[in-house]
Amino acid sequence: MEKYMLTQKQKEVYDYIKAYIEKNSISPYIREIQEGCSIQSYKSAVDKLLALEKKGYIKRSLNKHRSIILNGMREGA
Repeated sequence: MEKYMLTQKQKEVYDYIKAYIEKNSISPYIREIQEGCSIQSYKSAVDKLLALEKKGYIKRSLNKHRSIILNGMREGA
């Protein structure tokens, strides 16, 4: 899948997820992303994740917590 340019807020969310995974070896909850990136609402955080997924930067399993995987990274890495 071709990767597209990110908005500033999408890049901030991506960088937060990447740093969180590197530090904790597990992906953050959506609420942690919301708080860590100063996003006003839960829905806005979900929308950012959907955009990142659509653009090919992450993969998620629906209805599973901590299921964000950065494309190019192995699960659990």
